Amino acid sequence: MNPAQELPLRDIHLPDPVSWWPPAPGWWLLAVLMLLLIAGLYWLLKKIRQPVLKKSAREEIRYIIDAYQQHQQKPLLIQQLSMAIRRIAMSYVSRQQMAGLTGAHWYHKLNAEIGGQPLGQQAIELLLEMPYQKTPDISDEQVELLIDEVQGWVSGLDRNKKHV
Repeated sequence: MNPAQELPLRDIHLPDPVSWWPPAPGWWLLAVLMLLLIAGLYWLLKKIRQPVLKKSAREEIRYIIDAYQQHQQKPLLIQQLSMAIRRIAMSYVSRQQMAGLTGAHWYHKLNAEIGGQPLGQQAIELLLEMPYQKTPDISDEQVELLIDEVQGWVSGLDRNKKHV
């Protein structure tokens, strides 16, 4: 007589398969660390990029002013400063917000959006009117004031104010 036939034994039962949910605590920790790493890299890139933009803006303005000191052409200086301000603003504020604006509205929106030291009314008028006059009558004091205000505006640029 076979003892297996007499005893009421059940067949081998395997345990239930392991579920993928909920993950083990190690996976939760890994997910949180990955999110923190991604956020940290984003923050670091943003911090690294800010001084580069500001530095390149200062260098561009410095280059224009140095060129003016050699050629002493006031209309060319004003034209180049106006173009440089537009390029710099496009780097700090989204192109859709700023590209279509012209005239005084452009400069007022620029002062409001950038968050740096605003350009004064006299500087705005010089940048608006003088590039389009054949023989502009600009005093040396006005040029110096414009240069000072543009340099102050570039120095006051704040990358955190960006609206993209």
